[in-house]
Amino acid sequence: MPRRMPGLTGDLQDKIRTATAISQAGELVRAAVAPGSKASVAFRPSRLEALYELSYLRVFVSWETFLEETFLRYTCGYTSVHGMATMRAPLSYYPSLSVAFAAVGSGNDFMLWHNPTKVIARVNRFVVNGLHAQVISSQSTLLEHFAAIRHRIVHDQADARKKFDFASVQLAGRRYPASRPGRLLRDWNPNATPPQRWLETIADELLSLAGQIA
Repeated sequence: MPRRMPGLTGDLQDKIRTATAISQAGELVRAAVAPGSKASVAFRPSRLEALYELSYLRVFVSWETFLEETFLRYTCGYTSVHGMATMRAPLSYYPSLSVAFAAVGSGNDFMLWHNPTKVIARVNRFVVNGLHAQVISSQSTLLEHFAAIRHRIVHDQADARKKFDFASVQLAGRRYPASRPGRLLRDWNPNATPPQRWLETIADELLSLAGQIA
């Protein structure tokens, strides 16, 4: 009998809630303290933006972990509410997660899951019309923008700034001073109902995609 996929989507939701609580805590402190106080100065906007960047990194890492953990289980024959994966001939289901990791990772110590094009190519080597490939293909451009935000947080090269600026224009319709991702993430998304900051919008989008995968 096929093994059932564990509640990895629920785990992702919990991790996202924990991650976004970091920046929310900063907002609560700033709203509660007196303007001009030491606490207000300590939680000035630039530092709140840094909290948003930390929150986002944790959200994005959790998304990447979700992709890996669910895909490996599909290649081991696990079944989810969406069914089972069909392995590409002549492959068969792997007997354990460790064996699946070695095969999917081509013997490497780790795998990267941020690049939609590379993730789709990896999935297609092992399964036929896999859910990961379907879902990521449907939102590959959006996921590339999300990855550009992640790269800008951890890299200061001109290429990272350029790609973040492009992503911010596509998402929010504007560039942000100094190409700071925290300024985008803390900004309000005017198209969201009820109003949301961009961090929350992106987190909700990733969670929605996760629900279509497992």
